[in-house]
Amino acid sequence: MTVSAADSELSPPPDWDSAVTVDARGLPCPQPLLAMRRALGDYAAGTLLQVLATDESSWRDFHSFAELSGKPLLRAERRGDCFYYWLRAGK
Repeated sequence: MTVSAADSELSPPPDWDSAVTVDARGLPCPQPLLAMRRALGDYAAGTLLQVLATDESSWRDFHSFAELSGKPLLRAERRGDCFYYWLRAGK
């Protein structure tokens, strides 16, 4: 399952493979979301982050965070038992 949103029609598409990885696999809810929030503040604005999680609740949590915070979830995928989320750091 994949969900994507373009950064902007004027900017080039993100280089998904160059994203900084935040590995939250094996962490229970809400730890993957907290790891992502910490990383959003740790990196320069515009840095592409990829968060890895294995907690089933992370799918709901990341989508809810994006909706409530206004921070776009650029892409979300499930590959086997791992969830992948891409966001940009900064405001």
